[in-house]
Amino acid sequence: MRQNLGSLVGVLFLLFSTMLFAEAPYVWSLKTSKSKVYVNEAVEIEYTCSFQDQAYLHVIEFIPAKETPEYRLLSLGVVEKVIDGKRSDTYRYVLFPKGAGEKQFAFNALMRKTTKASIENSVIGRDNVEDYAFDDTMIDLPAVVLDVLGHSEKMTGVFSLNVTLDKKSVKAYEPVHIDVLLKGEGDFDQMPDYNLSIDGVKIFTEVGEKRYRLTKSGFKGEWEQKFSLVGSKSFRIPAFELRYFDIVQKRQVVLRSEDLDVEVEAAYSKEELLDTPEESASSWWQWSYLNYLFTFALGMLAYHYGLKYQDRLKKRLPSREETQGCQSVTCLLSQLAMSGDNRYDALIKKYETLGKRASLSALKKELKALNDTIKNS
Repeated sequence: MRQNLGSLVGVLFLLFSTMLFAEAPYVWSLKTSKSKVYVNEAVEIEYTCSFQDQAYLHVIEFIPAKETPEYRLLSLGVVEKVIDGKRSDTYRYVLFPKGAGEKQFAFNALMRKTTKASIENSVIGRDNVEDYAFDDTMIDLPAVVLDVLGHSEKMTGVFSLNVTLDKKSVKAYEPVHIDVLLKGEGDFDQMPDYNLSIDGVKIFTEVGEKRYRLTKSGFKGEWEQKFSLVGSKSFRIPAFELRYFDIVQKRQVVLRSEDLDVEVEAAYSKEELLDTPEESASSWWQWSYLNYLFTFALGMLAYHYGLKYQDRLKKRLPSREETQGCQSVTCLLSQLAMSGDNRYDALIKKYETLGKRASLSALKKELKALNDTIKNS
C-alpha cells in the first residue's frame, strides 16, 4: 500500500513538473546594435517573437510610440519567417535617444490568440477578422538598456558641407544663385533652414529639401537649400556654418564655408550707350554726332508712340517662356522683380509675405490674370 502511494506521488510530481516547466508557446528576445551611444545617435533594435509551431492562431499587435520626451523610434519593417515549421516575427526599429544618462526604454506587445472554431465561424459568416474571438494577453518585452553620453549639439552624425555660387560678377539687378548642400549620415530631421540677410540685397529662398533614406545607422542622404540674391551694388555673402557632434571623431565639429564676394556692375554704363569721342575730335564732329543721336532718339520716340498703346505694354511684360520655365516661387518672383515694372510690386510683396506657404501654381494663376488685365487696359 505504501509502495503504491509512493508511486502515485512520483507520477503526480512528474506531471506537475512537466506542466510547470513546459516550453511556452512563444518567447520574445531583444537584440541591439550597441549599448553605449551619444544623444541623437541611431541605435538599431530588433524584437523577435519565436513560436514553437506555425502559430497561425496567434496575432501580434506591436505598435510602440513613435516619439516621446525620451526617444524617437522609426520602423525598418517586419520580417516574418517559418523555418522547420516554426514561425518567428522580427520587428526592426531605429531608436534615437534624446537625453543623456543610463536609460531604459520599456515596450510591450499585445498577444492575441483565437481558435479554429472562431476562424471557421467567421469564414462561414461575414469573413470579417473583427468577428474573431480572441484571448488577449499584454506582454512586457525586454527593456532596451543604453548608456547615453551627452553633448551640447543638436545634430549627431557624420556630415560634409558644400556651398556653391554660380556667378561672382553680375550686372545690377541680375540674380546670383547659391546652393547649400549637406551630405552624410545622421538625424537629418534636426537640420534647420538657414536664414540669410544682407543689407541692400533682395533675397529669395526656398525651404530646405531633404532627400534621404532610413538605414540601421540612421538617416543617410542629403539636405539642400537654394537662394537667389538680387542687388544693385557689390556685396559679400557671409559664411554658412554647421555645428554638430561627430560620432566617428567623438567630438564637436564645426563646418564653415568661405565668405563669398559678388561684384555688381552698373546695369548700363556710358560706354554701352555711347562711344566716347576722342579729345582731339573737332567740335563740328561732336555736334554732328550729337545731332545724329538726337535725331535717332526722336525717331525712336515717334516710332514707339505711333504704335498702339496695347502693343507697347505687351513688350514690357516678361515672356511666357520666362514665367512658365520657372519651377519655384523664388525663380518667378526674381523674373518679375528684374522686369522693373512696378505693376508687379503688389504681387511680389504678397508672395514674399507668404514665405514657405507660397504656392507656385497660385502665383502663376494670379500673374496670368494680372497680365491679361494689363494687356486689355
